[in-house]
Amino acid sequence: MNSTLLAQSDLTHDAAAGHAVGAHASEAAGHGGGSGLTIGQHWQVQVEGVGTVNMDTILYGGAVMLLLLLVFGLLGRTVSAVPAERSGPVGTVIEELVGFCQKMIHDFIGPSTTPYLWYIGSIFTFILAANWLSLLPWKAWEIWAGHSLGASLGMPHGLVYEAPTADLNTTLGLALITLVLYWYFGIASNGVTAFLGHHWFDKPALLFPLRMLEDVTRPLSLALRLFANMTAGHVIGLVLLSLTFFVVPAVLLPLELFVGAVQAFVFAVLSASYIGTAAADHTHGH
Repeated sequence: MNSTLLAQSDLTHDAAAGHAVGAHASEAAGHGGGSGLTIGQHWQVQVEGVGTVNMDTILYGGAVMLLLLLVFGLLGRTVSAVPAERSGPVGTVIEELVGFCQKMIHDFIGPSTTPYLWYIGSIFTFILAANWLSLLPWKAWEIWAGHSLGASLGMPHGLVYEAPTADLNTTLGLALITLVLYWYFGIASNGVTAFLGHHWFDKPALLFPLRMLEDVTRPLSLALRLFANMTAGHVIGLVLLSLTFFVVPAVLLPLELFVGAVQAFVFAVLSASYIGTAAADHTHGH
């Protein structure tokens, strides 16, 4: 699968780059003015009965979802208020986005896109928005001003936006949702007996542990791929901000936009591919 090869190549390249600059970033944190680089740090709160919670990830993840609900709610209301032929650029953008998600589903699951559009479309737009919002100049302010923008506004922990997708807790959560829906759509299409009989208990029985392992490694690979790529991209950007003039990171901004879009696309495509594997069995008579 071309998209899988692209994802694996992208992960290898970015993860290697992140490892290579990790020590350099730590050294840069101790030089120059300001608070330096704060890579991978979170506003952590101890919650009784739960443990340590990354409050910044929860806050920003919720903010991205709220933003998307407001934006698409307003866009939908605007489009529905006028005839389709007069919807203009707003209607065109929505149609293109929906059509793009439908094509993904059609290619990897089948011609019936409606049952899956709500998830594949939502996961793609959420990851895309979360990734792109991290490119706003929050970190530039932190490095050059010597304190975070959040600290200037009196916010707790001096919060500066970090993409929720750069937190392994978020990517694991998204991957687990894909796994649950993989089971759900497989059972909905084939029934419990047929689905479990084909995916877990098919002969030879000695392969049962490998089939179970496959169900675990699929979401794990999704989570690690997205997390590693976003973290590596942030490390590289922070090092460039701390060591060079703003023009260098600005030149790389289009590349970061592209990488953020590719990561959202890869996660959505692989999710559709996994779900399609389970849902398509009914068609093939398994």
